[in-house]
Amino acid sequence: MATKKKVLGVDPLSWIKKTEENDYPERENTRTENKKFNTNKEVPKYETYEVKLTVRLSEKHLNYLSILEREIMKKRSKENRKERITKNSIIRAMIDAFKNLSIEKTEIATEEELKSRFEKSLKRF
Repeated sequence: MATKKKVLGVDPLSWIKKTEENDYPERENTRTENKKFNTNKEVPKYETYEVKLTVRLSEKHLNYLSILEREIMKKRSKENRKERITKNSIIRAMIDAFKNLSIEKTEIATEEELKSRFEKSLKRF
């Protein structure tokens, strides 16, 4: 009986060199590098956040955020235009405000029930 010849041989990946820690010099964070050239400006606030999150919203949610964002931006004096208020800013502020609310967390079956619990908590507050 003839033995089958192995097409790839014993270790098909033997030609790949192992990566050593010292193969690549350490690089500074690009944001840090950019600060060297841009010394007279502060880092934008959005760059201080670590996590990007995708949130699915309905058209009416997005519309509400857009209107609120425009109203806030329009109704500010020059002294209060230090920082741009965006939809992300509004969502972060809402989360910060809501995390201090105490809601009953047991037996929440739907998003509608969760909304109802937040509304009850807001009325007590």
